[in-house]
Amino acid sequence: MGFSGGYRFKNFEGVAETVLKSLPVPGKAVIDTGSGMYASMKMKMKILVHEGETVRAGSRLLESGGDWSHAVPSPVNGTVASAGENGIVIDSDGSDSLEPVSGHTRAPWELGHDEVFGLFCSSGCWMLAGRQFETPGECGSVNYIIISAVHNGPLDQAWSPEMFDDPALFTNGIKTLKALFPQAKITVAINKNSKKYISSGEADVCLLSDKYPQEHPELLSRDTVQRRLVSPEGTTDQSVLVLNYAHVIQIAEVMTLGRPCVDSILMVAGPGVSQPGWYRVRTGTPFSEIKQRLLKSDDKGPWRIVRGNLFSGVGIASPDESVRPRDTEISVIREHAVRDLWRFMTPGFAWDSYMKATAAEYIPFLPKRLDSNLHGGERPCVQCNACDEVCPVGIYPFLIWKHVMAENTEESFRFRPYDCIGCGLCDYVCPSKIDVSPAVRQAAELYRETRRADEVSD
Repeated sequence: MGFSGGYRFKNFEGVAETVLKSLPVPGKAVIDTGSGMYASMKMKMKILVHEGETVRAGSRLLESGGDWSHAVPSPVNGTVASAGENGIVIDSDGSDSLEPVSGHTRAPWELGHDEVFGLFCSSGCWMLAGRQFETPGECGSVNYIIISAVHNGPLDQAWSPEMFDDPALFTNGIKTLKALFPQAKITVAINKNSKKYISSGEADVCLLSDKYPQEHPELLSRDTVQRRLVSPEGTTDQSVLVLNYAHVIQIAEVMTLGRPCVDSILMVAGPGVSQPGWYRVRTGTPFSEIKQRLLKSDDKGPWRIVRGNLFSGVGIASPDESVRPRDTEISVIREHAVRDLWRFMTPGFAWDSYMKATAAEYIPFLPKRLDSNLHGGERPCVQCNACDEVCPVGIYPFLIWKHVMAENTEESFRFRPYDCIGCGLCDYVCPSKIDVSPAVRQAAELYRETRRADEVSD
């Protein structure tokens, strides 16, 4: 399936190889309960461990109250160094043994709904679902499950389901999801090159575009089940659940094989990675350890580490930050903050250009560079319309930007800034290197604030 807008990335340095490896057990694990998923949890989690206590990988660190216990397992074997409201730190002993999941079964789909939901929560699989289901009844609100096997970013062009050796795992994951969400229609969204690996036996298969950002949840929902995931007012459609392919694999591993939910399957790629590929990384692994094991030396950088993809991810501010259960990607690019002198006079053998104005467009065997430089600095808008050509939701970013810059933001509402999905393509293709997307985001936020104020006044 095609869609207007989007961008095809080709031949960039640091693309991940089609391989799945395991990173060694970290020297310590940091469960940062004060941020990310843990900070937004509706449930109050009780800390079950104390400083100085010995824990096993797979044993419970945190647990919710109520009738349905949602647990967070320890990712490593070792000794608790500290435990408090803002996090738990475990000094690892380096061993890779795992405590099997209590109650796992070869065929969880044969259990009653309450039983399979209880196992889903107590094993820690609930952390992979993207949102919290506090009771079995809440599963009934999901009518559509979309499993994303779409990979179109500049660094993950080589992704393939064959990285996961046992194809039965994915099938078992789908069966488990059917048992958890019996009302839901399940669709697997794939690229053309993955079609041969995925059968349609257990779920519908939808062949989608190979242009970025087709993998964005909003576009997946739009192009598979024809539903809008987020309304103009900012409300998320709770009937749609979007899951990553690797998370379905992990759910099957946990609930059918008893492997505890202690790691994330991450793409670690970019020009700053010595062996770009996919890795099993224990949750709580500090980014300092990933840097030590996988990144090239700072002499060849320095490097910017991004949690998530290059366009919508967040830069890692501290090496003490750690891997979270739902992390799927770490991108590492050059921190190139110095403006290139006379760049406009050079042919650009390694530069990507939407306007096809560089030599790299005509010498495809040379890999293109990825770095954080503005490549000449910001210049006035030339009204080239490149940003609206690549916009996957059909808005006019540069017109919105102009209204925001003129402090006339409300006039931009007619150009639908609330439809923006934050893919960042408008910034990427802009030949003037204008930060367009922050202005669009600002207009969208003002629109939603205005709508909320109108509702209150009514």
